[in-house]
Amino acid sequence: MTAISGRLSPRGTAREMWTVYRRHWAFLVVAAIVVLLPQTVADAFLEGGFRVDHIRSLADVATIGVALLTAAVNLMGQAVYAGLTAAAVVDWRAGQPLPPLSKLLRSLPIGRLILLDIVVTIGAAIGFVLLVVPALIFLTYVATSAPLMKLEHLGVRESIGRSVALVRRQARRVFLIVGGTILITEVAVQAIIVPLHGTVLLILAGLSAEAIFQPFEGLAVALVAVHLLELHGQAPAPSELARALVAEHD
Repeated sequence: MTAISGRLSPRGTAREMWTVYRRHWAFLVVAAIVVLLPQTVADAFLEGGFRVDHIRSLADVATIGVALLTAAVNLMGQAVYAGLTAAAVVDWRAGQPLPPLSKLLRSLPIGRLILLDIVVTIGAAIGFVLLVVPALIFLTYVATSAPLMKLEHLGVRESIGRSVALVRRQARRVFLIVGGTILITEVAVQAIIVPLHGTVLLILAGLSAEAIFQPFEGLAVALVAVHLLELHGQAPAPSELARALVAEHD
C-alpha cells in the first residue's frame, strides 16, 4: 500500500462539511426527508414504549413485527442516505452538478449497503456487550465502509477490509471527526424532540431535525473516505469519481 503523506485535518474537514452543506443544502434536506420519512414515522410510533416480556397474543407478535420492521426501515434509510451524501461530496469536488435524485437512487447498491449496515450493527453490538471501547474502535475502523462501497463498487467484506486498511494510522483523527460530528448532531436532534409529546408532533419535529442535521453525519463520513484515499495516493481524479458515482450496480 502507498505510504501516507500527511494527516486528516478535523478543522479542514469541518470547513468542507459546511461548504458542501451550503452548496447542496436543498438536495441534502429534501433527500433526507424522502429517505428518512418512513424511519421517522416508525420511530415516532415506537416512542409509546412498546414492550414485550412474553409472547402471549397476536398483539405481542404484531409488536415484535413492528419493531423488526422499524429496524429494517432504519437500516435502509441510513444505507441509502450514505450513498446520497457521498454524491454531494463527489459533485462538489468535481465541480459538476448533481445528477437527478432518481438516477442516484437507481445507482445505489441498496442490498449490499443494507447488508453492510447489518454487519456493522452486529459488530458494534458485540463490542458494546464486551465493553464500550471495543465497539468504538470497531466503528471507527469501519466508518468509511459505506461510501467506499459506493465509490469503488465493492462487496461487503471488501468494503470493510478497505475501510480498515485506510483508517489504520489515522484512527484517532477519524474517530474525532466522525464521532464528534455524530455526537453533536445527535445531541441537537434529541434536544429538539425529547421535550415533545404526541405522535404527529414527534413525526414533524423528528423529521425536521433529522433533515437539518443528518446531512452532516453523512458528509463527515464521505469526506473522510475521500481524504483517506488521497492520503494513500489511491484516489481517482474527481471527474472519474463523479462518473463512478452514477454507474449502475448489479
